[in-house]
Amino acid sequence: MSDKPGNASDLASDLRLAFDQVFAVPPQARIEEFENLLALRIRGDLFALDVREIAGVEAAGTIVPLPSASPGCLGITGIRGGLVPVYSLALLLGYQADRDGSRLLAIPRTPDALALAMGDFEGYLRIPKSHLHEPQDASRKHVHRFADVGSTVRAVVSVPSVVAMIRNGAGPASVGR
Repeated sequence: MSDKPGNASDLASDLRLAFDQVFAVPPQARIEEFENLLALRIRGDLFALDVREIAGVEAAGTIVPLPSASPGCLGITGIRGGLVPVYSLALLLGYQADRDGSRLLAIPRTPDALALAMGDFEGYLRIPKSHLHEPQDASRKHVHRFADVGSTVRAVVSVPSVVAMIRNGAGPASVGR
């Protein structure tokens, strides 16, 4: 085997350069995963809905009141060419009844045709998943996580849990304040 002096030193030089370049590049930052939420306020309390749990948001048109034994039912409205029952998220979360002045409706990602009057819509949030945590106790029905957003904490409402309560005809949850 012929060993040319230039080859070994070239190889060593190339290896040294490759080694140095590995440390010249900053370590790849951990890729942060994010959660997308809709921020809302119900009677001064901060809430959020997980965007993955809703199929869309619609403007609340005219809601025609109907007699209903279903808790939280405000009536029906027309959405995308169909009649859809509208439920007050505030009432379903255990807040006192009064005229829900919500201007936006959340359409749950479910085969059931229904809409949730959201309260006061405050905007869209994109937060790191590391800013979400599980509740310490189970006293707040339908709240499955909390989101740390700056200096505030928002209760993240489980839309599937609310829809299941509507389907089962159960009464409103206790807010647990």
